[in-house]
Amino acid sequence: MEYDFSKLNDREFEALGASVIGKILSKRIETFKAGKDGGVDGRFWIGKKREGIIQCKHYVETPYNSLISKLKSEEAAKVKKLNPEKYIFITSQKLSRHNKQEIQKIFHPYIKREDDIFGKEDLSDFLTKKENQDIVEQNLKLWITSASVLDLIHNNAIKGRSESTIREIEENAHKYAITENHIKGLKLLKEKNVVIMTGEPGIGKTTLADNLALFYIAKGYEFCDIEESISEAESIFREKEKKKILFYCDDFLGSNLYDAISNKKDSHIVKFINRVCRDNSKKIILTSRTNILNKAYSISHKFQNGKIRDNEFLLKVENLSKIDKAQILYNHIYHSNLNKEYIDVIYQYKNYNKIITHRNFNPRIIEFVTDNIRIGSVLPVNYWEYVKNSLDNPQDIWADYFQNQTDDCVRALIFLTVYNNGRISEEELRRSYNTFIKIHTVNLGDQTDKSFESVRKLAAKSLLNRNNISENSYEYVLFNPSIADFVLNTYCNEIELISNVLKSLETETSLRNLDTITIFNKINKQSSKKIQENLFEYFFERKIEEEDWDFLILLSYQDFFNENLNKQIEYFLKTLIEADNPKGNNLCELLSILTDFDPEIEFKDYKFLYNFIEDFLNEDELIDLLNFIDKFDINDKNILSQVENHTELYLEDIIKNNDLDIDFSNYISVNSFPDYDLDISGVESEISSILDSSLEYFNKNVLEKIEFSTSNIISSLDIDDMAISYLETQDYEYDRDMGGSYNSGTSNQDDIDAIFER
Repeated sequence: MEYDFSKLNDREFEALGASVIGKILSKRIETFKAGKDGGVDGRFWIGKKREGIIQCKHYVETPYNSLISKLKSEEAAKVKKLNPEKYIFITSQKLSRHNKQEIQKIFHPYIKREDDIFGKEDLSDFLTKKENQDIVEQNLKLWITSASVLDLIHNNAIKGRSESTIREIEENAHKYAITENHIKGLKLLKEKNVVIMTGEPGIGKTTLADNLALFYIAKGYEFCDIEESISEAESIFREKEKKKILFYCDDFLGSNLYDAISNKKDSHIVKFINRVCRDNSKKIILTSRTNILNKAYSISHKFQNGKIRDNEFLLKVENLSKIDKAQILYNHIYHSNLNKEYIDVIYQYKNYNKIITHRNFNPRIIEFVTDNIRIGSVLPVNYWEYVKNSLDNPQDIWADYFQNQTDDCVRALIFLTVYNNGRISEEELRRSYNTFIKIHTVNLGDQTDKSFESVRKLAAKSLLNRNNISENSYEYVLFNPSIADFVLNTYCNEIELISNVLKSLETETSLRNLDTITIFNKINKQSSKKIQENLFEYFFERKIEEEDWDFLILLSYQDFFNENLNKQIEYFLKTLIEADNPKGNNLCELLSILTDFDPEIEFKDYKFLYNFIEDFLNEDELIDLLNFIDKFDINDKNILSQVENHTELYLEDIIKNNDLDIDFSNYISVNSFPDYDLDISGVESEISSILDSSLEYFNKNVLEKIEFSTSNIISSLDIDDMAISYLETQDYEYDRDMGGSYNSGTSNQDDIDAIFER
């Protein structure tokens, strides 16, 4: 089996070499802190006084001739001075038999036999053996690069977007430095099944979430990247009830599940998280910025009552020790494409200390200043000033690159992606780009090709990532979420620009995102009104003619108290109400407008609602619909019948997804499974109480009007089957927790200097 040793830095390779030799010799191997080693990366004892030495050379990309030259000119003299009884040499290079003979001759007489020389093939052969898997699993990066684990990782993605997310996570894992936060995160996932990573931008929430996810995928969990709707995850949960699944949602609330913030889908999120908490075959990792979770928590009683914060894992820079920071910086330098002249600047005068101890240190800035693409035209002589400015003014981290090193056409792609909530299909991006350069003043600059294909190649891998989500289907996401922060903060007052971006996008996603960024004061209320007016002027007549009701609902919903738009909104609503068989999905927003809009709309009948309530309704939609029915005293038999049916389906879904949270141990006496005694009437009584409680926020007047009762639902349940499922769930065992080795060490200056010793 092949292992990719290039993913390890030199310190990690030395630790691996010590582990391998320790296992072979069944001896304790002494290892020493990083730094000048005098030719010793590990030591063991033969008898009481005879010394054995291990030396590791991580020369993956170095030509063999350069390795031999280094051994002859430097290492041979070191070994002669040490005069060990036994000398073991390890390299990540491939070695032939002739190569080993040449190396043995250099270190004669200290290398006794050729099999005391380990090349890449020898290490791979050793690590492939079943009895040595403990060494592999102690090293997260090595483990996930093994062919079998990589196959498992890539095959365990649930089809679609999850596949591209896994590929992106796996490609970036080599830069990861295991810190104490990694160990804490794994512990929380094991104990609670749920972890919500929170913290300020750039602290490393997504990186930590990615690598915790990678660990569980490698342990056999299927991977589901949740996007835009929790319903996607609920559906997969039902389909794969008995399978191990890890659900992953980066920036939940902030972007992917933005509508929850306005208290429309918060119950969905709470219920799903609690469902995962109770099922040990499922895990869920979410990330959120602290301020966004705080805001959501403050406006959502369901978040408060659901005790969402019990699963919060707050990341802070101050929780990182100096050693953690040093390892993060060293790993980024080691795996960067920086030229030696730039790396020398970081080492000069121990500048790495100034980076590690800087008040604004965070992993995102480190990634930025060690990436040669983003350094652009910065010369080595100016590099330290560039690093220092990035640390001193982190809010401007993208300013120079975005504004001075790109042109209007590349920036157009970024604007379109940002205002489409940070993610857009290639088809939509191409269409909207071609529209934008027609309706917005764009400086085409030189005579180079400004076609979409040409421009998107310039933006890819510097500001955007292009992900393959299915055969011949691609989507674009921001290279880094901080790009959105920069764009939204820098251009928040550019009303014409934002209006033209939204006109070009022409997507419901962009309208919902406009609502969200207005809530978080990325655009002030006055500017938001003006943007809405611009969009009405541009879209209104065409969307009315096309009967694109959902788009018009979201456009009106931005601010349906906008006096300048009253007549148009009123005309739209009357047209919708009087339309022949209108269809749409944005029920909550429509009912909100109809309920609160002034002047009031007169209803002849309510047939316009039929198609809006035809499909499955979630809790929030049902609550809004019942309140609407009560306010306008609706007696339409078709609508009332639909309400009764949807309410039953809603309660049945609670039961099916085990949201009842019944402790069957109170009603079961078990001698030896599957033989048990069950108090069925006691279970039915508790279910009745739970279902009644689930209807707490449902309009009681309407429930009485339709004579709704839970008795039929309860009588149709197979209580015995529910008890068996409960017992089977309790018998599920966790995987053995293996998160990779971590040693926080001390944080004194000698240890930090040793890490950066060259």
